[in-house]
Amino acid sequence: MIDLVGVVVPAANEADLLGGCLDAIREARRALRRRWPRLGVRVVVVLDSCTDATADVASCYVDVETVTVSDGRVGAARAAGAGRVLRETALPNRSVWLANTDADSRVRPDWLIGMVEFARTGADLVIGTVLPGPGLPLEIERRWRAEHVLSEGHPHVHGANLGIRGDVYAGLGGWPALATGEDAALVRRANAAGHLSLIRTASLPVYTSVRADGRAPGGFSSYLRGLAAVTASS
Repeated sequence: MIDLVGVVVPAANEADLLGGCLDAIREARRALRRRWPRLGVRVVVVLDSCTDATADVASCYVDVETVTVSDGRVGAARAAGAGRVLRETALPNRSVWLANTDADSRVRPDWLIGMVEFARTGADLVIGTVLPGPGLPLEIERRWRAEHVLSEGHPHVHGANLGIRGDVYAGLGGWPALATGEDAALVRRANAAGHLSLIRTASLPVYTSVRADGRAPGGFSSYLRGLAAVTASS
């Protein structure tokens, strides 16, 4: 049984986008509490090497906790947030669900409900999809959709939309402290374990910024830039 959900959001100079992310999480949190009033929720923003007003934005949300790190690696930031949730609870790890997204992303109101429903029916790890947020040129979006499977059992892995039970997370050694690819590395460990229930679902999409200057090398923004270059040359 899941008794606590910890939402972890790494943020590296995300003053412009963090507010939208936290507003969306707040709506998802409210929806979750309407469904299960006794289920605890903690939202942890990990401020990673921020030199802008990201901390000020986070401080405007009284229901949000912050952790400050200076690793410059999203894997380490995610690990710091997950560690805060798991350390500061009297609940056993198996009663905690870690829901992960990114500061430049927006979850749907039913995102946390869906995560918990999967967890309560036996999922150890839920791997969701992401969709481009508004502003992507139509031709690039068409090309993006042509290259992505947006259905159940999809092959993609996104740290911006990944949930995992606390004891499973700990048993896998947590997020690897990588600058990019930490999500795929964690899922590979889970697959290699051989006994875990991994759910790959398109039912809980997360919308991610289409900005060109992403924070993670080789991340979503880099991929979109590549699509734009291919589109321009074709």
